[in-house]
This record gives sequence, structure tokens and C-alpha cells, in this order.
Amino acid sequence: MVVIFVLFTICCINFDSVSCSDDRISRLEKLVEAQNIKIDRLENKLLSCKACIDIQRSNNTSSLLSHQTLTSPNDNNQEAEKDKVDVSNNRLLKDLDRNRRLLVSGTNGDSLPIIAFHAYLSKTEIDPGHHHTIIFDSVLANSGNGYSNNTGAFTAPLGGMYVMYVFAFTVVGYQGTRMPVQLVVNSNIVGATAGDSLSSTLYPSSSTVVVIHLNQNDACFLRTTTTTGWNVGNLYSSDWSRSSFSAWKL
Repeated sequence: MVVIFVLFTICCINFDSVSCSDDRISRLEKLVEAQNIKIDRLENKLLSCKACIDIQRSNNTSSLLSHQTLTSPNDNNQEAEKDKVDVSNNRLLKDLDRNRRLLVSGTNGDSLPIIAFHAYLSKTEIDPGHHHTIIFDSVLANSGNGYSNNTGAFTAPLGGMYVMYVFAFTVVGYQGTRMPVQLVVNSNIVGATAGDSLSSTLYPSSSTVVVIHLNQNDACFLRTTTTTGWNVGNLYSSDWSRSSFSAWKL
């Protein structure tokens, strides 16, 4: 009997040891499975961040490859997380593309040409008189071909509700004279300046800047004043000091 009892006790002890080992192995397997799920999630997040960085570095968002996320058969939330990543990437793509188009072309998002010109007088214009259109014959830049050095007028190639232009002009008068000029759009005076040297032996110079809204085909030009009370002298221009006319679209 004693021998049988001892053998039974040994078997029970062995059975308990085996049972404990099984429990430990089961817990370890569950722990490993949980760690694998966490690793999968971290990998997905890293891939998502990499996709965002790649999108930001790309100059052409349409050529980006779609981002694929990793999935785990043991994680029921992986599909939902993948959908969130895809939606986020799509929004980022649209925002970046919209910002790129706005920066390149302006407020309406369409590709628009650059419009700007700069012209100056190649020589002094003697006694232009009143109500005289100034023709700046030397053209350094004329992107959009809006300015004509035959008429002295800038015709807006583009216009509309949100299209604004900046005009800058400088006039240089002769000693002992005045040089009053006006910026005219069609028939409306939108800007004016004058160089005054009646009481000086210096060459009077005057500059100003005007920001205005233009419609397509509006004609803009500089002319001497129509007011006969102002004495209009010679319009000076040389390498030393140039009379010039410029504009660009915002």
C-alpha cells in the first residue's frame, strides 16, 4: 500500500507540473500574439508617415504610388485603420495638389501665364505738350505680350473679378520745368504724379505705384496732363536717369 501511495503521489506531482507548463506556454503564446499585433500596428504607422513624407517631397502628386498597409489576420481593427490611412492620404494629396495649383497660377486654380512688362524711353522727348500719350519705345520685358511700343498702351490679356495689376512709373523732367503725367485706363484717370523743377536747376524725378482691378482688354497708358495750367516741359531719359513704365499681374 505504501508503494502504491508513493507512486500515485509522484504521478500527481508530475501531472501538476505538466499542467503548469501548459498554462505557461499558453500565456506565452498569447503574449507573443499580442506583441505581434502591436508590431503590425507600429509598422502600419511607420509606413503611413513615410507615405506622407514622400507626398510632401514630390513635385507631381499625380505620380505618387498608392500606399499599401500591412494587415494581420489576428487583428479585427486592421481594416478600419487601413481605411483611415487611405482617407488621410487622399485628403493630403488633394490639399497638396490644390496648394500647388494656387501657387503656380493664382486664385482660380487654372494654369495662367505670367503677365508683366517693363519699358523705358530710349531718349529725351522734346516738348511733348498737353494730352500727349507717352510711348516707351525700349522694351526689356513683355511676358504675355500686353504692352505695345507702337501705341504706348498696355492691353490686359487677362481680367476678371479677382484679377489685379500693379503699375509703376517714373518720369524725369528737364531743368526749370514741370512734367505732370497721368495713368489712364481706357478714359479714366487712375493715377498721377509730377516732377517739378521750376525753381531749381535739377532734373525733377517722380515715381508712383498704382494697384488696380482690370477687365480683359482694358487699355492702360501714360499721358501728359490735360490741364493747361501746368507747364509741360521736356521728358528726360538717358542712361543717367530713365523715364519708365512697368506693370505686372498679381
